[in-house]
Amino acid sequence: MSFRASMVVALTMTSLLFVSACGGTGTGGAGSSGEDRPFSKLEREARGTTVNISMYGGDDAINAYVDDYVKPRLEKKYDITLERTPLSDTADAVNKLLDEKTAGKDKGTIDLVWINGENFATGADAGLWYGPWAEKLPNAKYIDWSSQSINHDFGYPVEGREAPWGKAQFVMIYDAAKVDDPPKDTDELLSWTREHPGRFTYPAPPDFTGNAFVEQMLYGVTGEFKPFQKPFDQKTFDRASSETYEYLDKLESNLWRSGETYPTSSTKLDELYQNGEVWLDMSYNPQLAQRQVDKGLFPKSTRTYVFDYGTLNNTHYVAIPFNSPNKAGAQVVANFLESPEAQIKKQDPGGWGDLTALDIGKLPQDARKKLTEPQGAATLPTEVLQKNRLPEARTKWLLELQDGWQENVLKR
Repeated sequence: MSFRASMVVALTMTSLLFVSACGGTGTGGAGSSGEDRPFSKLEREARGTTVNISMYGGDDAINAYVDDYVKPRLEKKYDITLERTPLSDTADAVNKLLDEKTAGKDKGTIDLVWINGENFATGADAGLWYGPWAEKLPNAKYIDWSSQSINHDFGYPVEGREAPWGKAQFVMIYDAAKVDDPPKDTDELLSWTREHPGRFTYPAPPDFTGNAFVEQMLYGVTGEFKPFQKPFDQKTFDRASSETYEYLDKLESNLWRSGETYPTSSTKLDELYQNGEVWLDMSYNPQLAQRQVDKGLFPKSTRTYVFDYGTLNNTHYVAIPFNSPNKAGAQVVANFLESPEAQIKKQDPGGWGDLTALDIGKLPQDARKKLTEPQGAATLPTEVLQKNRLPEARTKWLLELQDGWQENVLKR
């Protein structure tokens, strides 16, 4: 997955305590009581203004979508100038907002942030997000707000403080020329690695994809996912994580280089697969494999699949900071980003190829027909992905699982 906005924000306890004292622990904070203006008024107020969006800037396809498609249409339709501020880590924007909150700065420079996961939860606890507003947008009618993967962000309640922009889902990748029947669950994976030693590995946490794989194993080994949607419970974690680490320890000796070292990133794992050193790969972008095939990097025999028990999915969003100087413009932009036309363009495999955040069943018939299905033999139909979605665990579970992997797998 190219989007890295769920990386952990490093905060001091002093800052957290101070920010909490300044107001807001999940409601948006001072001056963030929510939106009650009609959208027509927001449109009028937004005309002729500039909206500054801070977002991960490391993917050329994503940048091109925003700069070449979104920006000119906002200018033509709403007379809004969209300014994109690229980030190497979304935590940078969150830390900036924390500093401004601590300093009592009521007028900032960020109107929208592309965000999800730990960064959203950290900001929500510190009162950094304006809201609720997201469910009141005109295009929110195309969103399935009853879905836990929409109304909870890595298990954290959204409560209208961020608008869904797109989705991602964990998939496994394999070379069909070398693998006849890829492993579909944790038992099969362990058996497969024993039969094909050295032909599988995964990125070392805290790499995003590595974390996702370990979480995927947590679900597979325990046969559960619902307990991890609840607030963290140490007793439950100790039992579930112990089973997971024990499984990963059994797996380790069968891995690439006998598990003595792990790829440091998903990119490094992709390179191992590309070079034929490993026969299985993984990604949080279901269209990555086909992209790499089209570029001539992955073999044409590459295919994608999901585990029989389902795979992790998450939603990424845009949020409005508590001190955004242009909240009206930010909402107009967010509404356009989740419009059927913008979502259709975003899912185009020839561009970004990001999965839509919209509920296809809620779309008008003409929009459904235009929503391009993933193309190519190395992709899966949207219907298959949707039927096999599992929600991410709440952030506390993931952080504890990541730390425990270092101690119980890597160093053992």
